[in-house]
Amino acid sequence: MASNNTNPVIGVVMMMRHGDRQGFYQSPTTYTATATAITPVGEFQEYQLGDLMRRTYAVEDSPSYITGLNPTELIATQINSTADGGGEGGVIFDSAMAMWQGFYPPRVNVSQTTLANGSVITSPLGGYQYLQVQAVLPTDDVDFEGWTNCNAWTNRTNNFYVSAPFLAKQTEYQSFLTGLQTSGLVGGRNVTLSNMWNIFDFMNVQNIHNATYAAMLNATGPSTLPIVRYLANYHEYGAFTDTSPSGIGNVAGRTIFSRIIPSLQAFANGTDIKIAHYQTAYKPFLSVFNMTNVAGSGVFPEPQGIVDYASVMTLEVRKNMAGTGHDVRFGFKNGTADGEANGLTYYPLFGSSSIDFDLNTFINNIQPSVIPDNKAWCVACASTTGICPLYLGLTSSSNSSSNATITASHSSLSNAAAGAIGFAVTTAAFIALLAVLAALGMVTFGAATHNRRRRQESVPLKAGSFSSQQDVNKK
Repeated sequence: MASNNTNPVIGVVMMMRHGDRQGFYQSPTTYTATATAITPVGEFQEYQLGDLMRRTYAVEDSPSYITGLNPTELIATQINSTADGGGEGGVIFDSAMAMWQGFYPPRVNVSQTTLANGSVITSPLGGYQYLQVQAVLPTDDVDFEGWTNCNAWTNRTNNFYVSAPFLAKQTEYQSFLTGLQTSGLVGGRNVTLSNMWNIFDFMNVQNIHNATYAAMLNATGPSTLPIVRYLANYHEYGAFTDTSPSGIGNVAGRTIFSRIIPSLQAFANGTDIKIAHYQTAYKPFLSVFNMTNVAGSGVFPEPQGIVDYASVMTLEVRKNMAGTGHDVRFGFKNGTADGEANGLTYYPLFGSSSIDFDLNTFINNIQPSVIPDNKAWCVACASTTGICPLYLGLTSSSNSSSNATITASHSSLSNAAAGAIGFAVTTAAFIALLAVLAALGMVTFGAATHNRRRRQESVPLKAGSFSSQQDVNKK
């Protein structure tokens, strides 16, 4: 194996799965989901994960310390944090918040101020550090849930359920499935291979949180839940991967990469952002593993499996040893079942033998399969409803102009740019309102008002006012 790159990390993408949550059901065909909520266990898992990532990337004597990252103070312009706000409700967003609590814990010693009267005031929660985490809904942007309302993906999933390999797998395990149906362990759910993810999730959640259920399950022997998990892995890998990187089965990876690749490029170009963080469900992991062929090295564990709660995948960027370009290094940790005893393990990509892979080659391998924006997604998914009429020109311009301002071009806008656009739109509407009121004689504009406005405009923005866009563990 080639020697590892010893240059310092200049930026990292962190993609994380949410923590433990309550029960959850999703349609086997469309994956339309029910509401759920994070548990205290899930919050603690994410906190542990955040602390591990802090010791990996924010401690200056760590071999993976990110050059220039403030080790103790959360600097908003150094972090780009985004969470899926869709299918699992607030679970994913809440997981992101808990993770950052572990990464940047409270700073009591610097979160105090002394007033003129001598009173000392400490920030709430012992100096809790606040980070702007952007929540993304699939009704606005498809990046985190590319499968939602994707007709082509739904059709492919339905075809998977009637394919010869799927039917053969169902026949192979039919006796087990029949016994499970009458076991009293499935909560009345229909036990079929096509519904296997819901069966596994129900059993897993009950086994974690319900002592009576756990005893019943244990009485059936040690292999029941592992077999159910194996079948759920088979089901989800078939749904969220494909034989080609550009296949619609990889839609979860093809959309999330529209954010990951620009982040990697920005690191190489010297951006102030040090960490690009994406909090997701388990589905993008399956697609990303498939698209990057981490299985090709023969050492990556269970590339076809559902990752555990609070799992993390990282892509670290370094200058290459020759100083002529950059390398990317893939790291992974499957949940926090071992606490923080073990950190990231690094694996070769695309069947190579080295854990360091040329960044440009990585991008060239992935870029042709990326779905870059909502319009491209509508075409790839053969979808004409939801957000798609706007992007496909199926609505009148008079009805769509304001929406276009809000939703277009997700990847190219930072929070600062989006905020500026929103400010401009709001300002225009306010000016129009003032014009109407003036015409009606309900408001006048005098010299005093004009001078006051000029003085306000001369005050510079506060620095940082616009931040950059920033087993319990078993699923």
